[in-house]
Amino acid sequence: MQEIKVMSYNIENMRKLFLNNQFSPDSIEKVNSLEKIISCQQPHILGIVEASNKIKDHEFFIENTRLSDLGYKVGKSNHKRGRQDLIFYYRDPFEILSIDENIKFYESWAEDIDQDGIEELCEFERKPLEILFRLKGTEISILVILVATKSKGVFSVNDLINHQYLALANRKKLLAQSKKIRSRVDQLMEEQPDLPLIVMGDFNDDPGMDSYEKILGASAIETVMGSVFEPEKILHDTLWHWSKTDKNRDLWTTEYPDLIVQNYGLHKAWLDHIFISQNLLSASSKFRYMMNSGEIIPKDDDANLVSDHFAVYCKFEVKN
Repeated sequence: MQEIKVMSYNIENMRKLFLNNQFSPDSIEKVNSLEKIISCQQPHILGIVEASNKIKDHEFFIENTRLSDLGYKVGKSNHKRGRQDLIFYYRDPFEILSIDENIKFYESWAEDIDQDGIEELCEFERKPLEILFRLKGTEISILVILVATKSKGVFSVNDLINHQYLALANRKKLLAQSKKIRSRVDQLMEEQPDLPLIVMGDFNDDPGMDSYEKILGASAIETVMGSVFEPEKILHDTLWHWSKTDKNRDLWTTEYPDLIVQNYGLHKAWLDHIFISQNLLSASSKFRYMMNSGEIIPKDDDANLVSDHFAVYCKFEVKN
């Protein structure tokens, strides 16, 4: 039995670690912490959000850290997603069969998000990255979709009324993107029902509905997960078991100050997720999720230095 680890990590402003195809002098400490985290976890597939958009940066990082000993390779699309890219690091036993083969699915589209009878033009700031992986020497293929959806935050200076207006607008954009991701999942489940799916990344939403989502009548993250009226298509959140244990108080992957009420408290949110299709839960599956293996990396000094998000990961087992 072989054990596989998959990890998703929003590495805050990763591009700033590099300068002129080498490490930036003022980022060495952060580089060392990032190297320590990845080499400690040793994921077989690592999806990076807010990655540098230069493949030379990633190659330099791997070649000049302990990651070279682990044999990591870079999975990068030719599609331009801006300076904060979506990237995969992967290693044996995986190989890549295709990258962004269906990128056109994520082109701009029209949809009536708030059900007011008016269709809005919707788009992704960074289109989801799809990579089809295969375990070498087997017929086992897994499609991994890495996402970075619209942030709910309002970071510009505004009065309270305009802040609320922009916050609601961001929720609409986030919901639109979540519906598009879900429609892609539905399409894949209908066309390739036996294909294992992993959908992961920074979804900028946690379970339940905040006051703005209640106005829209929908939760972005639960839209991605699927409808209770089609239970066989619902995606399983690999960290959900934490909500049923005494770890519930630690079930968050980022924290941030309140932009309106300035105090010493921080909001904590569970924005980073790894979702899997139900065929990865089957006891007969050759590539199967190890139940309740979802975890968050230790929230130590290294993790706090690297990013404002904490990586999430889970494990799978391969039957010989």
